[in-house]
Amino acid sequence: MNIIKFKRLIIGVMLAVVSCYSIQANAGNEYNTKYPIVLVHGVAGFDSIFGIDYFYGVRDALRRKGATVYTPNVTAWEDAYERGQQLVEYLEDLQASLGSHVKFNLMGHSLGGPTVRYAAKVGGSRLVASATTINAVNFGSDFADAALGIIPIDGGAAALISTALNLMGNITDTLAGNPEYASDAIAAIKFMTTPKANEFNRSFPDGKPRSRCGGGKGKVKGVRYYSWGGDTTFTNVLDITDPLLIFTGAAINGSNDGMVERCDQHWGKVIGTGYNMNHMDAVNHTFGIHHLWETDPLTLYKNHAVRLKSAGL
Repeated sequence: MNIIKFKRLIIGVMLAVVSCYSIQANAGNEYNTKYPIVLVHGVAGFDSIFGIDYFYGVRDALRRKGATVYTPNVTAWEDAYERGQQLVEYLEDLQASLGSHVKFNLMGHSLGGPTVRYAAKVGGSRLVASATTINAVNFGSDFADAALGIIPIDGGAAALISTALNLMGNITDTLAGNPEYASDAIAAIKFMTTPKANEFNRSFPDGKPRSRCGGGKGKVKGVRYYSWGGDTTFTNVLDITDPLLIFTGAAINGSNDGMVERCDQHWGKVIGTGYNMNHMDAVNHTFGIHHLWETDPLTLYKNHAVRLKSAGL
């Protein structure tokens, strides 16, 4: 082998090694969005309790490939106005510590959907880069309508249920590190009714679908809006929450995830609401149990991180 051929061989090997490391580095940063991702829990939720995340496995899955992820805790049982304001204050404090150039990609599940929409409008593009709603009560929940139709708010039964839910919410918030929060279950349930959801949408219309079961503007006033959801109640015989969602889903007209009708989950650019996921599958619960042959919920979060990164967010 002459010297020229030897040099070419060495250069080829070096280029192959560099290329290999480059591919590995890029794969390691696959979910490294420009702005941090903030996961916002739904009603009765929390950030993490006893090491169990509300968004089960989501934060770790995204962080493993470069994403910066935060999981704030807002009041377990409250309406989106109160929860949304708490989120705005959390984001402002976080921005103050990270730098004014930092804004956030918000993702909210269930009641967390209207919560992130509140923060997106109030905080604006100086604070929020995108707001994504997941299996969210964007147009309310038929189950909430049915529940309040059966149990009058001013009745004794409602008072007992409210007291129990408030107690559970206060315990949840205390365990999550926010004993100062005070739950208001009636406010949360009323907010999730169709009339109250429509009232909220009149004040927070950014990204509202142009037609029933359609999509809305994907970008409003500098903030991107996305949504996805599910339309199945029963997904896995091993999931202990499925029977409950089958029961609650029976009160809802049309295909639903056990808590929210499919079209009521739409907002902004609709990624899809036909996934075989129920309301708990959407956050990868219970403990990662989901439909065996359909989309893994974690895949949706991973794909969305790639989507946000590709959009420069």
